[in-house]
Amino acid sequence: MSETKLRDISSFVRRKMRRLPSQSFVMLLASAVGFATGLACVGLKWSIKWVSDLMSVFISPGANPVLLLLPLAGLVLAALFSRLVVGENLSRSTDKLIAFLRKGGSDIKKSHIYGPLAANVFTLGFGGSAGAEGPIAVAGAAIGSNMARYMGLTPQQVRLFIGCGAGAGIAAIFKAPVGGMLFTLEILRLPFTSVTVFALLLACLASAFTCYMLTGFTFDVFLAEAFPFPTSAYLGVVGLGIFAGVYSLYYSDIVERVGRLLGRLGGQWTRILVAGAGMGLLLYIFPALYGEGYGVMDKMLNGDWRALWASGPFAQASSDDVWTLAAIVGALLAVKAVAVGWTTYAGVAGDFAPTLFAGSLAGLLFAVMANKLTGSALPAGDFALIGMCAVFAGVIRAPFMAMFLTPEMTGNFTLFLPMVLASGLSYGIVRLVRSENYYHERFRYGGGTKNTG
Repeated sequence: MSETKLRDISSFVRRKMRRLPSQSFVMLLASAVGFATGLACVGLKWSIKWVSDLMSVFISPGANPVLLLLPLAGLVLAALFSRLVVGENLSRSTDKLIAFLRKGGSDIKKSHIYGPLAANVFTLGFGGSAGAEGPIAVAGAAIGSNMARYMGLTPQQVRLFIGCGAGAGIAAIFKAPVGGMLFTLEILRLPFTSVTVFALLLACLASAFTCYMLTGFTFDVFLAEAFPFPTSAYLGVVGLGIFAGVYSLYYSDIVERVGRLLGRLGGQWTRILVAGAGMGLLLYIFPALYGEGYGVMDKMLNGDWRALWASGPFAQASSDDVWTLAAIVGALLAVKAVAVGWTTYAGVAGDFAPTLFAGSLAGLLFAVMANKLTGSALPAGDFALIGMCAVFAGVIRAPFMAMFLTPEMTGNFTLFLPMVLASGLSYGIVRLVRSENYYHERFRYGGGTKNTG
């Protein structure tokens, strides 16, 4: 079909849509933004898996020296793509999107539809220890901005569709429509009316279902056996909430310190060299830090603790020894924040998935140690899932998003009440010490200063 014919069809569709009643037009465009974002998310997931599978041929049980170099290669490729193709540094994309919206921006470049996604594939596919949610949120926001501007909407209207697209990105990557909505409402904090909130819901539903359908109707993390939560375990949930809050403070502080350290190093290539070398060393010792970690989390929630050290120097360690398990999980908890700081400040990745991974470790460690020291019988898999919610709430400081995103992404609402209790306690402890929003703190260390448009 000729380019002229395509333009004629496009112009015809635009005229017909603009003749619809106002509310119908908003709902239809929001659904289109959600569907397009869902397709982009599917492409991102497939690409990360494809690259990770390619790299997995170099990884075998036991020590893998190649892991010392893979993260550095990924960061270099992401930086080269960002600089040569997109023409700007794409690191910490969520920070920049929030700063862009607070300045009243509405025009997001078309290159942000594909740029953050491609750079994220290099970052995570080669072993970066973070998530894909930041890049897909920015890509969704760019889709919403460009579709709304194409339809001739005002800058204020365009900003609403940026929110729809960003929320749709989170909804798709986690397959969690309510979580995606709460990202836009709780973190982006755009002003929405009742009509536009419904449009946001449609966008998030369309994107989440598109990704869910095209990835085989499966969840990335799934608790296979969900039993009613025992009442006797609620005291343990209180303890986990407090532990998660304290760990969230540690996690946030370490990520900030890593960011400040990298910021003092000067040029981008120096930061990449230091972060890539450090990440490679951590990955060599703890291969479970590779990528988003959903596969490891899925096995861990269902009782396969050895997934945490199935390869690497500790491959021969026994999962039956509680102290060995506690030592490895504790070490992973300690270094996860360092790995996230290196990955997100030097590469292109998101902040949410790593808090879920760290939370699952925190819940597992708390349960096995409580059972060992007190003789209790806390369900370790359940506590790992509750910990995901609690640490997310404490680190990101978005408790409502945590309460809904975690059960949605795992397909398990059986533990909703203990999740609410643990996340509320974790969030409360963090707020006693830190009054600022998570992203406000990130801005103090250089995030969000570059225009997204």
